[in-house]
Order: sequence, then structure tokens, then C-alpha cells
Amino acid sequence: MPRRWTACLIALAATSAFTTGRAADPAPDDAFALVVRPPWSQQAPPKPEELAAARRVIDAQAASDPKSARWVFAQGQAARLEAHEGKAGEAKRKEALERFEKAASLEPGNADYQFWLGSAAFDRADDVSLFSKMSLASTGRKAFEKAIAIDSNHVAARVGMAQFFLQAPAIAGGSIDKARDAGNALVALPDRRGEFQGRMVLAQIAEHDEKWDEMSRQLVAAETASGDGADPVGALRMHAWMLLNRKKDAQAALPVLDRYAKIAKPDDLTAIFLQAEANRQLGRCADALPKYDQVLAKFDGARGSRWGAAVCREQLGQKEAARRDYEEFARRFPDDDHTKDAKAAVKRLSGS
Repeated sequence: MPRRWTACLIALAATSAFTTGRAADPAPDDAFALVVRPPWSQQAPPKPEELAAARRVIDAQAASDPKSARWVFAQGQAARLEAHEGKAGEAKRKEALERFEKAASLEPGNADYQFWLGSAAFDRADDVSLFSKMSLASTGRKAFEKAIAIDSNHVAARVGMAQFFLQAPAIAGGSIDKARDAGNALVALPDRRGEFQGRMVLAQIAEHDEKWDEMSRQLVAAETASGDGADPVGALRMHAWMLLNRKKDAQAALPVLDRYAKIAKPDDLTAIFLQAEANRQLGRCADALPKYDQVLAKFDGARGSRWGAAVCREQLGQKEAARRDYEEFARRFPDDDHTKDAKAAVKRLSGS
């Protein structure tokens, strides 16, 4: 939602708004719409000042009507967005989980509340101990199951269950067969509602089993699939990434990248980066390097492009520029798996 300013500001109001740097507080329904979005929304996230303004309104609504599940749910969504901003992430993820738990208890027949409770439980898992992870996984799974029991056509909850079966260890309930059943169930939902998400799940399963032809078949089908969150660009992006990074087959990735480039937005840096990666893997550093540089010109913190550019510059004999890129990589990403190699390259290129 764009920032709302009154068309004709009284001088005092104008002074107050601009000196404090606060966005004007939206109407309650607008605040709700700003933070409550579908799971696969491609709408740009709210700006920090917009989120802060919406949060003030939502908190006030929740305080005035503490038994309203709607506003408690909105508080959970606001906390989730605040966590993604990096603002006290762990505390905000904890708050989001608590708010969704309360909303689900106030209105237990709401499938959306159950889904977001399950999602928040899994989001929180990396913040806690192993024992607590098991408890959160149980909470998340049960919430997804409740959402499906309430609404058997709830696509997001079915995807959540599929991801649980795919990623959880067998001892905790993980099962490739159950994940596959969940993916097929998504594809079979009425009105093709789960077709796209089901294809994406089935592609992940095929990748897990290294059944590359089946993976590609599912992702090509996903390009034209209907349903919640349908995203041809997302299908192409995943397909190219899997071929390059999992199958290690740059040649197979080229036609996928061609289709991706035709429909990607001009500022889609991932498309440019993957084209660079394919060229580098094929030994075409002269073609790859300009694309890495194109990404770095827009976003100098692009980890993969920084590494790829350093490797290509070295291969092309640009030793001093390569050394600088390796140094910058090691400085920016000290915990990356490539950092040890980057430091070794710096010494090698420095002659020490």
C-alpha cells in the first residue's frame, strides 16, 4: 500500500509528519491489508515506515478488542514481516508464533489461522534447541493437518505437509512416499487450484531421487500450470538452478535459461547470474564475466557473482582484478565454504 498523505495538509500536521519521519497512520482495514497477504504474494513488502504505521494501528485495534482473532492474527503477520526485515528476528518470530497460536485458539475453525500457525512453528525451529525443534515440528504438523481437515482444498497447508514429509527425518515422520502422495493430491485438487504447487513439489521429490527427466517434466508442466501462486518465472528459475547446481548439467540448462530470459523482468538479477553460471561451467568465462559484472553493478553484495567473477578473472589472466575480487569475497563472506579457497587464491596471486 502506498504511503498515505492527506491531500491538503494543515501547516502544523505537515510539520509534524515530516519532522518525525513517520508515515501517516492508515485506516484499520488498510493496515490489515498491508500485512495480511497470501502465502505466495509477489507484492513488494511494505516499507519500514509503512509497516511501523500499520503496526501502530493494528496494535491499537487489538488492544481495544482483545477477543478479536482478526487483529491478533494481523499482529502475527506484522511480527512475521518485522522478522524478515532483520529487526530482532528471533524475538519477532517468537511473537508471530504466539500471536498465531492465540488467533487459532480464538477461532479454531479458521483454516488460514491454522496454516500460519504451522508455518510460524517451522520458521521458529532454527532458534531453539533440538528438543524444542521436535516440539515445534509437532505443533507445525498438527496445525497443517487441522487446516486441511477444516478445508480439504487449502493449497498452502497441503504444500506445508508435503514439505514436512520431504524434509523431516524418517524418525520424525518424514517420508518420500507421503510427500509424493501429497504432491499428487495437490495436482488433483478441484479447479486446478493446486496444480502449480503440486508440480513444484513433485519436481523436488524427483530431484531428491536424482530422476532428472522426471524433474524436468514436472517443471516444464509447472510453466503453464494454473492454481494458487502459479509462477512461470519461478518454475524456470528453479529448473535452471537444479540443472546447474544439482545435476551439474550446464548444457541442459541453456534452453531453460533461454525461456527464462524471454519472460524475466529486465531487473531480474537471478536470470543474469544463472546465465553467467552456465557459461562459466561450460568454460566460457569471456561470456560469463560481463554478466557477473552486470549483477555486481546492481548489487555489490551478490555472493555467487563475486565468486564467479573472481574465478573468471583469474582464468582470463586478469590477476590483479581477480585478487581484489577474492579479497572482497573473503572480507564480505567469512563463513562461506569458498572463503578458504579465496584466501589461498589471494596468496597465490600476490606471489606469497
